[in-house]
Amino acid sequence: MYTIKPESVKTFVLDRNIKLPRFQRKQTWTEKKNFQLCISLFKQYPLGVTILSVEEKNGKTIRWLLDGRQRRNALLQVYENPENIYIWARKFIGFKNNDQPDEIGDRFWEKIQEYIEYDDIDNADIEDNNDVNDYESSGAFVTDENIDLDGNTGLDFLLEIIKIFHNKSLTNNGFTKPFDICKYVRTLPYADNNRGANMLSSKKLKNFLDEYRKYCDLENFNYEQMQSFYQFIGSRCDITEPDKLKQFLEMKKSDIVSRINLIERIDNLLANSTIGLIEVKNLSPVDSQKIFNIINTEGEKLTAVEVLSAKPSWNTIISNVSDEMKNAVNELYERIGTNYVDVVKWDLPATLLRRIGNNFIVKKFSDSATDFAKEITFGFKLIAGIWNFGVKKEDYESLSINRNINWANEYEELVYDLKSMIKLMESFNYFEFFKTWRTSIMELTSESIALNFFIIMFLDWKRKGKPIGNNLKAKMFGKNCLILWDKLIYEYVSTLWRGSADAKIAANIGSIKNEPDGLFTQTESSKWLQIFDEIESSAKIMGNKISEAMMKPILYHFYCLKSISAPTDPYSIEIDHIIPQTLFENSTINDKEHIKDSIFNLGLLPKKENISKTNKRLIEITDDWLKDQIANYEFVTPDQYQFYSDITNYKTIFAQRKRLFAEVFGDLRDQKINN
Repeated sequence: MYTIKPESVKTFVLDRNIKLPRFQRKQTWTEKKNFQLCISLFKQYPLGVTILSVEEKNGKTIRWLLDGRQRRNALLQVYENPENIYIWARKFIGFKNNDQPDEIGDRFWEKIQEYIEYDDIDNADIEDNNDVNDYESSGAFVTDENIDLDGNTGLDFLLEIIKIFHNKSLTNNGFTKPFDICKYVRTLPYADNNRGANMLSSKKLKNFLDEYRKYCDLENFNYEQMQSFYQFIGSRCDITEPDKLKQFLEMKKSDIVSRINLIERIDNLLANSTIGLIEVKNLSPVDSQKIFNIINTEGEKLTAVEVLSAKPSWNTIISNVSDEMKNAVNELYERIGTNYVDVVKWDLPATLLRRIGNNFIVKKFSDSATDFAKEITFGFKLIAGIWNFGVKKEDYESLSINRNINWANEYEELVYDLKSMIKLMESFNYFEFFKTWRTSIMELTSESIALNFFIIMFLDWKRKGKPIGNNLKAKMFGKNCLILWDKLIYEYVSTLWRGSADAKIAANIGSIKNEPDGLFTQTESSKWLQIFDEIESSAKIMGNKISEAMMKPILYHFYCLKSISAPTDPYSIEIDHIIPQTLFENSTINDKEHIKDSIFNLGLLPKKENISKTNKRLIEITDDWLKDQIANYEFVTPDQYQFYSDITNYKTIFAQRKRLFAEVFGDLRDQKINN
């Protein structure tokens, strides 16, 4: 099921059998966070554990990195280019390029003490360490025997790396400067020419020195001898000034050797440091998530979709994909911030919402990590509900191994069908008005209700023969759309969606599969009237105290049933308390915090720049444009302003407005459904 084992950090970051899942969390670690990991590495603190999903494919073991990508990335950057340590340190410590080494040392130890509450360092020790290990003045390097990674010396080593890279310029830094031999050779491998200037790359120099160490090992040379280094340079470059180059190398020998030693010391540190690995095998998404959540109590929870992105069956390549699919996948990985090679099964549900486009059912998700994960998960649940008749994790986990699905063709057909269905829905009278209010079923209720509506209506549309015109089947489908949406609002405000939403959706899917094709059963008007009675009498629905969020879908539903369009752009919409909230807050009315949010005290108002009702009483309104909006959208005329501005009249006002809502949710609602 799973194994726990330590592994060398160097092996971990260089293991080519470790693959990243299709869905990867964006790089959110800051430079400060990366440097904190460096502190743990050099101080030999635990580096945490990572989670890998192990799969066997074609006789080869592949390990998918479920958690630990950002740690692995930071450690890989330390290995590939130690200059990153210096860059991160500048952010963490807060020093400048012209600061002196002693100043950097003082700030370093101060920040270290703040970070790890290091009580056993005294100033005298700090000064001694800075003097003895100052690369810039002496070129000395701390040897293996002197490093005590259980004490302070590991941090001394970290400080010296920072110092040796200091004095960074546009063309070099303290690390690369002793290797500036551009005057004596052509085509220096670690020099980049930029507008005639040779810029020395720390990363490329590190690779060059790695090759040099291997060269010395193979030839049994002493890498501290400059003759060996000269010969190696000659094997890689065209030397134009041999005598001057030899003279330069001898002059810089101490600095050159110290920097080669630096690379070797970092390699040894990474090779001798360990990181904990948890390898899971043949686990369900639920088990993988649970293991992750137990270990990573501080991190964002691992989603089932992330687990699936590491499954071989979901990484099966899809051939003959459409141009639209390619564009959607390109966009997906641009948003994730990583590269991909082929389009695979996992990509199709992950891009489903983007392929469908904006609509009145699902909100437009942002690129935040939380929203992004929800968007992708919604796509998986939607396709599982349609193809597998369920939205639980096992329902969409099993999709990838369903041999009856021709992914390339059936997915494109599904996208086309969903778009066609939405276009038909938006042509229905009620939803024409709904669209003008620039909101969605999801925003007014919940993700689960939006998912339920989407799946149930698609299954109903499909069994009616996928109508797209104005025939009888299309009209029946239109009625069902409004009946279901009305019912879902009722269930939402009545808190009937508490508990397992996935189970409720599955039950609803089962009902539509088993019931005959035809019209849905609409919610009785008497049930809506009971809700309005309870709101008026106790500011409750089904015994639960009301809130503005609970009233919001009823309010929007009211306007659409009444065939009222939203104001056109550029006006935004605000939910207005007709009797201002402050009047309730300053009153002695019992239960005022809930009564103020009664549906009978709310309206949707256009909001114009510098012209808004906000918390004003109606008698305080002087702007003629705003008065017109109040009459059009709240049905209150100026001659009623005085009465509506007196909070002692709230019961009479609520009773009057209740009659308006009862009329709309009674006869008018029935007419809307039947027409």
